Amino acid sequence: MKNVLILLIIFLAVICLAEEQKLQFPPTTTLLEISTQTNIPVKKITQYLKLENQTDFDVSLKELGISNEDINKAISEYNLNKKSFYVGIIFVGMGIVFVSLLLVGFIINSLQHISKSKKKVKIKTPVGTITAPKEHINSNGIVAAITAMFLHDAEEKDKINLTWKRQAISVWHAAGMVENKVFENRRGKI
Repeated sequence: MKNVLILLIIFLAVICLAEEQKLQFPPTTTLLEISTQTNIPVKKITQYLKLENQTDFDVSLKELGISNEDINKAISEYNLNKKSFYVGIIFVGMGIVFVSLLLVGFIINSLQHISKSKKKVKIKTPVGTITAPKEHINSNGIVAAITAMFLHDAEEKDKINLTWKRQAISVWHAAGMVENKVFENRRGKI
């Protein structure tokens, strides 16, 4: 573990203390060739060399009157400003995403106000409260709701069954006696 940490510290020290190597280009080199060798866009090289009016990138360095020192200075400026380009792209992308999420959230939140809201009426009855749209409330509806609530309460309290089918119940349960499985086990029935 110590060896790995020592190697890491040495590696970081070498990177921090290392100087940029100066590139040497022959005078016949064009801006396109420099761009492909350094992986820097041609427009950025021309911007740092202050050649924005130049549209022909196939012209040699000798014809443009550019020295190797100017090119190395432009490359070092590009490398210094490269992080700011990436940070700008990241912030613009994140800004677009967050603004679009806010917009979608606002649209979704406002959708609830678009639907037609029907006024609901609350009617208090002796059994409970009925809440229904105004169009559905009439005397027959109120009577049906009160009857349903009453029958529900009665069924819960008394356990009555209001059906046309007869419930299948054991005779033992109907008589109030508990079924004894001991007698069936003695007779051989399981």
